[in-house]
Amino acid sequence: MNYKEIMYTVGQLVRCVYGVDVPVNVQNTIIRFPAKGIGLMNQRGDIINTANQDEVMRLMNKIPSDLTDPKDKMEFDAQGAFWLGYYHYAKITDDVANYGANELTVVGNALYGDQWQTALSRDLELSSPRRLRAWLSGERKIPTGIWFDVVELLKERHLKIGEIIKKMA
Repeated sequence: MNYKEIMYTVGQLVRCVYGVDVPVNVQNTIIRFPAKGIGLMNQRGDIINTANQDEVMRLMNKIPSDLTDPKDKMEFDAQGAFWLGYYHYAKITDDVANYGANELTVVGNALYGDQWQTALSRDLELSSPRRLRAWLSGERKIPTGIWFDVVELLKERHLKIGEIIKKMA
């Protein structure tokens, strides 16, 4: 298991559910034992009572269903990844106030051309392109974390283009 990636996502989940008011018992548990910590969040009813269920679902889908806690405690690097996810989520939450359907359309066209909706839906691992269309029409709010995934797709494409330029130049 790649605990660094998992803990980054767990950090995002904690920020999504609690904002800055993370209960001490949840914080102390989840930073060392993520499976127990997520169980505690669920047992307290915090996950199900969070207003932004689309975002919670998106983040939970990134956490492996067979997640097991380490025998002793989480490695220091993975604990650091938790805090990176927690604070990156806060930053992007502030930034997304300036992002919307127009920006998503620009990104989709830049990455995939005119037939971008199906391809972007696939790469974002959405259940259906209809979900993306609902965001574009304003029928549903674009989940905050989608912008993390969009930025990652842009970075991947940027790296590929950079490699091509190196070979050709």
